[in-house]
Amino acid sequence: MNDTHDKRSGAPVDSRDETAAGEQESPSAAETRAPVPDSGAAESDGLAGMDGAASDAEEVRLVLQGNPLRWRGAAVSAAGALLAFVVMALAPQFRWGVPLGALGVAVAAIGLLDLLGTFDDPPERVAARVGIRDLLGPLALLGGGLVALFILISLSVAGSLSPSALSSHGAPALLSLAVPAIAVPAAFLTAVVGAFRVGERLGPYRVDEAGAPRPLGRRHGFWLVTLVTLLYLPMLGSHSLTDPWETHYGEVAREILARNDWISLWWAQDGWFWSKPVLDFWMQALAMAAFGVRYRSGEMLSAAAEGSTPWPEWAVRLPIFALTLIAVYLLYKAVSRIFSRRAGLLAGLVLATMPQWFLVSHQTMTDMPFVATMAAAMALLLLGIHTDDAEEARVYEVQLGPLRVGLSVYHLVLGAIIACALPQILYLLSRHVELRLTPYGLHLHGDVFSSGSPGNCGLPGNEACRSVLPVLPGLQPVLQALVWAQTLGIVLYASWGERRVQRLLFLSAWFFAALSTMAKGPAGFGLPVLCALGYVAVSRRYRDLLKMEIPVGLLVLACVALPWFVAMYARHGQPFTDRLLFHDMFKRAFTHVHDTNEGDDVSFRYYVWQLGYAMFPWTGLVPASLVWWLRRREGAAPGEPGSAEARQGDASVFLAMWFLFGFALFSLMLTKFHHYILPAVPPAAMLTGILLDDMLRLGGAAGLARRSGGASSTALSARSIAVISYERAMLGAIGIGAALLVLFVGRDLAMAREGQPSQARLLHLFTYNYKRSWPQSLDFSAALWAFTAAAAALCFLLMVARWRRLVVYALLSLAVVFTAWGIDVYFVRTSPHWGQRETLLAYVRANREIPGPLVAYQMNWKGENFYAGNQMAAFVSTGKKFQDYINEQKKKGVKTFYFVTEHGRTTSLSNELGGPRIFEKLTSTELNNKFLVVRATFE
Repeated sequence: MNDTHDKRSGAPVDSRDETAAGEQESPSAAETRAPVPDSGAAESDGLAGMDGAASDAEEVRLVLQGNPLRWRGAAVSAAGALLAFVVMALAPQFRWGVPLGALGVAVAAIGLLDLLGTFDDPPERVAARVGIRDLLGPLALLGGGLVALFILISLSVAGSLSPSALSSHGAPALLSLAVPAIAVPAAFLTAVVGAFRVGERLGPYRVDEAGAPRPLGRRHGFWLVTLVTLLYLPMLGSHSLTDPWETHYGEVAREILARNDWISLWWAQDGWFWSKPVLDFWMQALAMAAFGVRYRSGEMLSAAAEGSTPWPEWAVRLPIFALTLIAVYLLYKAVSRIFSRRAGLLAGLVLATMPQWFLVSHQTMTDMPFVATMAAAMALLLLGIHTDDAEEARVYEVQLGPLRVGLSVYHLVLGAIIACALPQILYLLSRHVELRLTPYGLHLHGDVFSSGSPGNCGLPGNEACRSVLPVLPGLQPVLQALVWAQTLGIVLYASWGERRVQRLLFLSAWFFAALSTMAKGPAGFGLPVLCALGYVAVSRRYRDLLKMEIPVGLLVLACVALPWFVAMYARHGQPFTDRLLFHDMFKRAFTHVHDTNEGDDVSFRYYVWQLGYAMFPWTGLVPASLVWWLRRREGAAPGEPGSAEARQGDASVFLAMWFLFGFALFSLMLTKFHHYILPAVPPAAMLTGILLDDMLRLGGAAGLARRSGGASSTALSARSIAVISYERAMLGAIGIGAALLVLFVGRDLAMAREGQPSQARLLHLFTYNYKRSWPQSLDFSAALWAFTAAAAALCFLLMVARWRRLVVYALLSLAVVFTAWGIDVYFVRTSPHWGQRETLLAYVRANREIPGPLVAYQMNWKGENFYAGNQMAAFVSTGKKFQDYINEQKKKGVKTFYFVTEHGRTTSLSNELGGPRIFEKLTSTELNNKFLVVRATFE
């Protein structure tokens, strides 16, 4: 281990080395000890004054000096980068390309961190040491869980765990359906437990923030992660993608793999896809490739022809689940750090049980990647603001034989930045190399890309495939790669010696803001920046701006978020920016674009209305939580800066501003979809959790004693008793108001009224075409009425102070049950009607018995393209071209055709076909009330 250390501390190697080598320390001692300056440190050099001058000089450095460079890291990094580069340059792709590329990027990132000497922090920074043998058990548990998860998802994607596949071997259908629903969450939680055991053995999780041992079973964060996993993961991939958003974006992601082009996006019938940034599509494509989804033309559901039932939905939705869980956990950490662990747990539970959050978390649309990463950035920003600026990251040393490796949060933060920036740099470089293995060939060239859908080129609805040259040939990918490599290099140099926890938290916030920008555009960093500036202005903590790593953060934003935008502009020029920035962002803000709200009130009341459904059954408490924090600032005694009262008041202001800015931004936009208001949901949930924590703290006589610090009521001042009594009365009034509001919202969800969507309102929180008819075969009104009555009754009982604690727990339990019902019953049973998985499966199975081409008749929903691998003749509008195609196929000897269309268009289809001998509907309205498959047979 290198003996260089941070000159700011002035602390040499101390006797801790002897302790680590000679005696076994207690976990708490290893965790909590801090560097102690040695009184003889200056004297050992004999020049104390010169040491002081050097220390002063170190204080004014703009870039903190890091450890000496380790040139071995350059070789490791080059080897990993070469592996990733070769995988990217290969044509065509192979099955394990993405896992191998990810391995190469991981090795390259570790090599870069080693090159900077970041694993060689000095002994006085080491909080705990552990041998690699002590980590083998926890690492085996972690690795076993991850491997099991990978295998189970891969088997589900292939159809090996599907009901039909297992039933063919004698297993009951319901039991076979339960296999992935039980095994996948179990494998994931095994990995979570393994990760905790690794952290516990390594050091970070040995004790809690108070320095006391806290086992896994007493960790609030663990139970929050467990509950979210058990609610969200069991049926994540066991139902159809929803038209149009999921299938739109899923088809674009599928074409990334089919076309082997990770820059220029394509979708069927419409050519280049320029409507959204790339993060969601990259995540889906990476997952599809990693888990073995059959993404090539005509192969998405081809396993059904082999007797299995594939579930590609597991792969495309899993990244969304991961981002959702990260956001919930980081928000929990922020609230628990400032308020209490119970408040953080309650806030996380409230968010996880809000319908818009849990439904959109099951959608492969751009909104959850946008909001989840933004919420993570907000949580990290809040943590950074309330972290001591002098606190340094603790180092935990792993002994690998003669090698000692120091690990800290620095590696997590900088490693994530490298892992997201480096692959983009390598991919840009690989655009000039084509490597073929059979026969072997290496071809160097300028940037050339293709239009069209491979395997489907020339089919009706698909353009002919052709090579395309970039609009800006002078801005070749290699030049772009050099710019972003320099930008990443500056980030690494500027953070070389940075070990302050606060600064690392701010860098993490910038990183997640960059991901949010990649998900849906400038609002991803604009809203966090706006909230940060507003918070600084309101709290008058202007010096905090100097600590927020703004210069380095902007460089992180540049090297993580901008490469794709620049590469797209170099290839496609102004038409790309006109569509993305001006049509899909600027015009949506100031005109109506694609929305279906004709005749509706689209003023600010529009999202007040939708938030009522988005937050059920917490609807009644949210309005109170948005103003409850005011009495915290006005009614409480003023605290010193940095005191718990001041920190909680500041955090409440930040959360309220987040909600207000998010609500105002999307309310002012003229284009309104219900899911646009999702960014306002997390701060409202956090404030509601804090309100619930106050209810528990102030509930009953015990709560009164706790609020008074344990003193008897007679010892309290009259004013204190009056304030506490007033707050308890206000909470009772909040309960009454909440009951009434929940009752009205629940009535709208459950009551069937002419011209009103009623039960479909939950679906409308994330879908499109709000005028669609509800399936007659489904009726959830009784369940919705039951949840409404229970929620209203419990809210009303909040008025009774001595029952309040039990009522809050009952309300939380009700919300959990409602979430499980909403995901596993409501969503699963409605998805066949709002998707096309089942109809396309019917085609694949029928086509196995009687072959015939698939034709999309007057369709442009994209579900038909995704599930068919785009191998179909697509006619958005019909007429002569459609009839000519049918006649041409008949001349070639084709007698049987399959058509996917809407139920209301079957008569028109039959007339245009000219009366086929057999015109058979293969699916019914009970399966899908919107789409169907028709088989037409001619003589």
